[in-house]
Amino acid sequence: MKKLISNITFRLSFCLLLALSLVSCSDGDDDSPSPEPGIDLTGKIVIPASTADTVLFFNSVDNVSLPVFISFPSTASNSLPATVVMHGSGGNWKDEDTDDDGIDDVITEWELSSQNKQWKAIFDSENIVSAFPGSYYRRGTVENKGDWKNPPLQFQISASFVRNYDAYGALEVLRKLVRADGTPIIESDNAAILGFSHGGTTVQSTLFDTSIVPDAWEWSQSYSGTTYTNELRTPAPLPAAGGFVAGVMYYPGSFHNSYYGNPCSGTSIFRTYADFMIHLPSEDGLTANSNCMIETVNTNGGGTATVHNYEGADHGFDGEDSGIDGNASTLARQRTMDYLKDKLGVN
Repeated sequence: MKKLISNITFRLSFCLLLALSLVSCSDGDDDSPSPEPGIDLTGKIVIPASTADTVLFFNSVDNVSLPVFISFPSTASNSLPATVVMHGSGGNWKDEDTDDDGIDDVITEWELSSQNKQWKAIFDSENIVSAFPGSYYRRGTVENKGDWKNPPLQFQISASFVRNYDAYGALEVLRKLVRADGTPIIESDNAAILGFSHGGTTVQSTLFDTSIVPDAWEWSQSYSGTTYTNELRTPAPLPAAGGFVAGVMYYPGSFHNSYYGNPCSGTSIFRTYADFMIHLPSEDGLTANSNCMIETVNTNGGGTATVHNYEGADHGFDGEDSGIDGNASTLARQRTMDYLKDKLGVN
């Protein structure tokens, strides 16, 4: 396994709060650390008013301490809506390939990838708190590539039954955030979820309605003719405080290796508890299975799918000029934000 290297020299100032393993970050020009977050006696996380960004850690379902980068709009003074952003196969952080083998192996800790920075700025401008949990790096890889695409390594970062727990872990952290006067930073019942590629598949599994699972259902996945059962987890349960109000998926892989059954043969039990938007490029090999998933959702009930297709666009088009009118990325981002603002009640 490739050794991962952490580079902690970047523009943000860091302060470590031992009790929570929190990192608080400021975009200020001076070299002094920003005020540290703290814990009150109720288990809430107190965020100082001057905090622009922070990195917090939560204990994952597989007992890994996972980081989540959280951005607070500078104009925030009352409780705000939030969106959890699930990264794609390229990972959550700025990274690079140092040995020219086609696989990124070095990250800048904890600096967001270029794509995530763009979305952070979009959410900041709309006064929406954004959270970016990193599912890969602390589990042993920088990106979902090579051997990590298949068992047994794929099971460690599965979009079907691991990363959905990460999404709910990030949501739980958001719900603990308060200002110094005790005011909740986010509206507890008003968070959405957005994901790209492997993260889009994660959005699906996160929004899965676990209440409809048949009593005799056996959770399994198939890879190259081999069926696995013991290595899998059951789906992430809906938090007691509720889940996400809606989701947006970009070019997901909707087959889940038959975890929910085969969506293209009419055997899938998949349905969502919330509405979602899905962006599908015509030149992506994953689109066919996503179309089957949409048919399954329409048949099984649950959340309503809003579907957008992009002729000429390929997988990974977010942030790139491609597809309809040469600008699928811009169009999809506008549609995404209009949808999320409507679902979150943002004017």
